[in-house]
Amino acid sequence: MSLSIYEQDPFIIKCSILKTKHLTCKISINGVEGLFLVDSGASNSCIEIENEKKFKLDKYKKSYSASGAAKEKFDVLKSKKAEISHEKIVVEKLNFLLIDMKPINTAINESESIIVDGIIGADFLVKKKVVLDYKKLTMTF
Repeated sequence: MSLSIYEQDPFIIKCSILKTKHLTCKISINGVEGLFLVDSGASNSCIEIENEKKFKLDKYKKSYSASGAAKEKFDVLKSKKAEISHEKIVVEKLNFLLIDMKPINTAINESESIIVDGIIGADFLVKKKVVLDYKKLTMTF
């Protein structure tokens, strides 16, 4: 049984910081734990397209055009609403973009041996009014 975020206030998720200075957190998508970058500069939350089955995602058949920081357009698929939870407490239901995260993981792997499953982006951070504390390494909402 999952509890709702509204039964607890404030909600705090511990984070870690990589050598690259990226903030990461462990959260669960549809009950499956993964490692995610926390990126307020990313408009949308994303999951590595090859992890679609791992996180039990249903996707829409239509592809969408998206762009990254480099202004290059690329096709993405969008998941249907997925349940985001931490320590069995559901915090949100959100659509994720399914993207190729190999370039991101390659860049991170130049300084650390770590693979991230996705990105928690501004769509989630703004909606939940998340406060990032780099001293305590926490996300609070």
